[in-house]
Parts: sequence; C-alpha cells; structure tokens
Amino acid sequence: MIWERILGHDVQIEMFRRAIQRGRLAHGYLLIGPQGIGKRLFAQLLAQCLFCERIPDQELDACGECASCRQMLAGTHPDWITVGLPEGKREIPIELMVGDRENRGRVGLCHEIAMAPMKANRRIALIDDAEAMNEASANSLLKTLEEPPPGSMLILLTPDEEPILPTIRSRCQPVRFARLSDEQLLRLLSEQGHDVSSLEEVIPSAQGSLEVARQLLDPGLQQLWQTIRKHLQARRLETAVAVKDVSEALDAIGSDTSTQRQSMRWAVGFAVESLRQQLAEAASDDERDRLGEMLDRCFEADLHLRQTMPVPLCLESLFSELARRSRM
Repeated sequence: MIWERILGHDVQIEMFRRAIQRGRLAHGYLLIGPQGIGKRLFAQLLAQCLFCERIPDQELDACGECASCRQMLAGTHPDWITVGLPEGKREIPIELMVGDRENRGRVGLCHEIAMAPMKANRRIALIDDAEAMNEASANSLLKTLEEPPPGSMLILLTPDEEPILPTIRSRCQPVRFARLSDEQLLRLLSEQGHDVSSLEEVIPSAQGSLEVARQLLDPGLQQLWQTIRKHLQARRLETAVAVKDVSEALDAIGSDTSTQRQSMRWAVGFAVESLRQQLAEAASDDERDRLGEMLDRCFEADLHLRQTMPVPLCLESLFSELARRSRM
C-alpha cells in the first residue's frame, strides 16, 4: 500500500477515501499543520493515487509501477503542477499564478490548471508555502476557486490558516494535520537509515516535525544539547562557566550572525526540554515552582531573540537568571 510511506495521518487518508467513494471530492483543499510533518508528501501521494492507471480512484491507492506512477515518483507528471516560495523571497509573487504583465493570463498556475489534462483525467495543482502568498497572488486564485475547471483540484499547504485570506479559506475545504509523535519521528528516522540512539531525550525539541528532527542529527546540535543539559543538571549552575561552554558550542556550529541566532534559539529550546524533564521528576512543590520560573525565563529569552536581542547579551542574561533562580 502506497500510504505506508507516511505515518500519523490515517484519519486524513480515510477522509479522502470516503469523499471519493461518495463522489464528494472537493475542488480546493487547505492542508493545515506544522512544517515537516508530511503534508507535501501526503498531497503527492494523493495525486499519485488519483493519477494511477491500474487502481480505481475509490480505493485511493497506487500501483507504483504504471507510467503515471513512475512520472509522479520522478516529479515529471504533466498534470501535476506545483508552485512555492521562490528561494530568497519572502512572498509568492503574482507572476507564478497568472504570469507577468506581458503574459498575464497566458502562463502561470491558474492558466495551467485550466488546460485540458495531458495524460490523466484531471489536473492537480499544489501551492506550497501558501501562507506566503501576497494579496495580489492570493486574489488571482479566486476565479479558479469560484469556477474550477472540470476535473481540477487545487491543494494549498500552510502551517497556519490565519495568514490565508478569508476569501481563499472560505472556498477551500480545510484538512488539519497533527504533529507526529516522538515515537513516529524516531521510527521514520530509523527507517531512513539514521542512528537515533542519541536522540531519544532531545527528540521532543523537534515538536513533531520530521524536518526539524533531521536537523537534530547534526553533531554540533547534539553537542549543544549535551552542554545545555550538563549545566542545567549540575548541582550548582555557574553562570560564567555555562556561558563560556555554550558560547563555544554555538561557535562550533557557525559564527555568522544568522547561524548564531538560530543556534541560540536551539539552545533555548534545549534548555526548555531539559527543564521540562526535571519538572516531570520534581519531588516537591518548591522544586516545581523553581523549575517553572526557570522555564518562564527561557520563554522570555526566546521572545527576546525574535525581537533581535544580540545573541551574546541574550546568552549572558539567560544563564545569569537561570543560575539565580536555581538557588532560590
């Protein structure tokens, strides 16, 4: 079964299967859920099932061997259209939807999905990073969603529906995806050939995202985790020593400003996970209160980083406060 490639989304698979069997497949879907949990793969597998030449749509499965399946696996199926956020850009431009001014309406996703299918009996278009559509590019979709071409399907992926214009949301059927469990993440990484023996304690930091979990395999991040945990579990947290060790671990990952800021956010996340583990084992109310205050300080540090506080200042301030509160 083709769906064995994906974990944690059985409810969504069954929802689409029932919709097809009842003849109620929608023209527009909004797949909502955190990054890195398999929404894009889900959309690709759905399209492969609907394009498969050997297995009926009602079974929502694919043989993996017919010409259409092979084209989907190679990313070359002529009726599978995809757009997403261009590298280095902050928005999906209108040109990807309807073309530039000289070719407006003659190229772009809206034009392509309106064309007759070349191989299958339908065309399916995927918009990745849909939350990055600006107002113009989002509005350009309205006619396609209001008057969908026969047999067409439009799938939008987003981690959060709030940035999507209400006019788009109202014309798409929402499908919500939950985070993957820690056990599912470890299983997926293991099946992909990764050594996960060092990840069990830190995998909650991935927050259910396979994409983030893969990043945790980086030796530099694992060393940062070990450094954070060592100091937070020490009998006495020494600010100067902790700052020096964590700073060296951050530098080992990368010294440019962007990498340092992202690595510091990892450090804060690791501190949160370490403190949560201690909180789960706390034996007294006083200890739980102390750990709770330390967690609050970590959440403040993450907010400060997002507000562009310099990394060295954030690091010094965080561990100074954690050391003070650890002795209360």
